[in-house]
Amino acid sequence: MHELAIMENVLDIVLDFGKQNHAKEIRQVNLVAGSLSGIIPHWAELFFRMIAKGTAAQEAKLSFRVTPARITCRSCGQSTEFTSAEMCFCCGDCGSDEVALAAGKEFHIDSIEVIVDPSSE
Repeated sequence: MHELAIMENVLDIVLDFGKQNHAKEIRQVNLVAGSLSGIIPHWAELFFRMIAKGTAAQEAKLSFRVTPARITCRSCGQSTEFTSAEMCFCCGDCGSDEVALAAGKEFHIDSIEVIVDPSSE
């Protein structure tokens, strides 16, 4: 249930962005979540809907782009991508288990689409 706290932070950022840009409405929030981030888009969306009521973001559409995890082999230097469903922490090239997680735990706002209040221009 960590999605609630995360989406509270997302909403704060989105509303601050909207205020700074004189938005009368937040149209869409585009999010990027690594496949190992633990974010479940369905729950994140439900919590966002709940906490955004009565704000400029209450009708905002959430869009999630889930990115694959990537490891880098310390033995041969190759990078291997995988999803959480096919999780394997070994090099796809040489088979070594001497790998480092290079991507997959990230979560961030990629972009925010707003409708600007024309009276503020």
